[in-house]
Amino acid sequence: MKKKNIKTKDFIDGTFLVKQSFIGWLPVIFLVLILIILYITNRYNIEKTAKEIDKLETEIEYLQKKHSEQKGLYQKQTQMLELEKVLAEKGIKVSKQEQKQIILIPENSNNKKED
Repeated sequence: MKKKNIKTKDFIDGTFLVKQSFIGWLPVIFLVLILIILYITNRYNIEKTAKEIDKLETEIEYLQKKHSEQKGLYQKQTQMLELEKVLAEKGIKVSKQEQKQIILIPENSNNKKED
């Protein structure tokens, strides 16, 4: 069996495309091209889905933190309301003003005498 080599002239003018040996390989070539296109499309869709998953995971983390903060505030407000109800039954009014703290500093600590 002799291998037929494609000559440069046949390649340039396209006559190798009409030879029987090349025509027999056409279905295989088309199948390979279709598989390559499907592979590229699949990879693109996978990357797109992975980016979307990362975005959603970040959003879930943010929403979980926000939920925890809101839950803590709700519990604090609920406890304050319950305390106000109990105190109101006993006739004690709850102050709505913020508590202030007064710190007294002795005068001797600022003016130390040296001997």
